[in-house]
Amino acid sequence: MAENQYGCLKDYDRSIFLTLGTGIGGAAFLNNELLKAGRRPGYEFGHMVIEKDGIPCHCGRKGCFERYASMKAFKNNLRSALNLDETTRGQELLEKIRNNKPENKDYEVIEQVVSTYIEDLSTGILNLVNIFEPEIIGIGGSFVYFEEVFLSRLRTKLEESKQDRVGRDNIKIETAILGNDAGMIGAVL
Repeated sequence: MAENQYGCLKDYDRSIFLTLGTGIGGAAFLNNELLKAGRRPGYEFGHMVIEKDGIPCHCGRKGCFERYASMKAFKNNLRSALNLDETTRGQELLEKIRNNKPENKDYEVIEQVVSTYIEDLSTGILNLVNIFEPEIIGIGGSFVYFEEVFLSRLRTKLEESKQDRVGRDNIKIETAILGNDAGMIGAVL
């Protein structure tokens, strides 16, 4: 709500907001109004299946978007690929990506994990674009801390996926700008 009224979505009538963190949460706005999901609050974008018979999810399904494209999934995949302890912090992982150069021994491993993550994230986003036709998609959660290493790659991947957009216009993607205050502002709204 806060990002829609005061943040990255404020100048648009049709938008989607995704929170990428431990899971994937989201909201959709049409004519600048929050779409109500029915009897239960919010949208379960994270439980949209993007991989048939994929990784089992705690919800009981397999192949859920959040099992592939949440920040938790990304960090766990990178830790595993690099044989790092599960306590390796996100900031340390970000530094490894920032400093990844072709001459580094882990270059290919890091590139593969990042590329797979961007592919999975774009798959879910393209599904949402084809359903809601947003003018913009805002992304928040801990994804914003990795914006410098992910956002341009995500934009490029989405641009390359024109055939998957079923005639939709270019996809505008922005990160949240209200930071940790967004939840408090949204609660007041």
